[in-house]
Amino acid sequence: MGKIKTAIPGLDELLEGGYVENDVILVTGGPGTGKTTFGVQYLVEGARTFNEPGLLVVMEETPSRIIRDMWRFGWDIEKLVSLNKLRIIYANPFTYTKFVKSLKDISGSMIAARKNISDIFEQIQVEVEAIQAKRIFIDSITSLKLSPDPTEVRHKISEFVKNLEFLECTTLMSSELQGEQSFNVEEYLSSGVIRLHVFRAEGCKVKAIEILKMRGVKHDEALHPYEIGEKGIIIYPGETVMSDDISLFDATSKK
Repeated sequence: MGKIKTAIPGLDELLEGGYVENDVILVTGGPGTGKTTFGVQYLVEGARTFNEPGLLVVMEETPSRIIRDMWRFGWDIEKLVSLNKLRIIYANPFTYTKFVKSLKDISGSMIAARKNISDIFEQIQVEVEAIQAKRIFIDSITSLKLSPDPTEVRHKISEFVKNLEFLECTTLMSSELQGEQSFNVEEYLSSGVIRLHVFRAEGCKVKAIEILKMRGVKHDEALHPYEIGEKGIIIYPGETVMSDDISLFDATSKK
């Protein structure tokens, strides 16, 4: 099996060298855990360090806000777009007309798409082929789960994941961890699941990463600390977060 470097310092050591090529991996966690940073770092460093073009699919936040927020790490997303190292699809229909206008000011290579599974996947396929993308980050699929019918949600997510598996890309998807539910449908359907936690420890917040599953990889099962620094996320594979060091309160699973 081929491997794709994660572009997150310290993570490859926990995954026998990286993600399995062409797999779909879920990154889940609560607010403030760094899911978007985790995925954008995968794309930006993939393009800059490994010369692997990437596709960012934005479903909730606006691309302009993500571009602005990522400047704190020195990531020039607009430059990567102009070099055809990165494409962005905006898949939120609620500000469709307004955003198309602003897209022209940011880059003609950004595309607005309707939030429909078939439409989104068709646009993903077009952009992947256009730049021969090897990496995809979808942020986030939580909005695809807005239905009171769990059967409909499972069918929708299943269709989306299976379509992504046909692309010759290694895909990360983010999803919000909600409430006390231990597993969500997308966790069962993905080839790998990475969960980001924020724990309370002696009055401070401690960030920890946990690899719940990774098919085809003998992955590390311990909780390891990570931080969001000046150059993005860094994981400390040589350190662990012990249950005795943290309270039972997990900020990622509480509102």
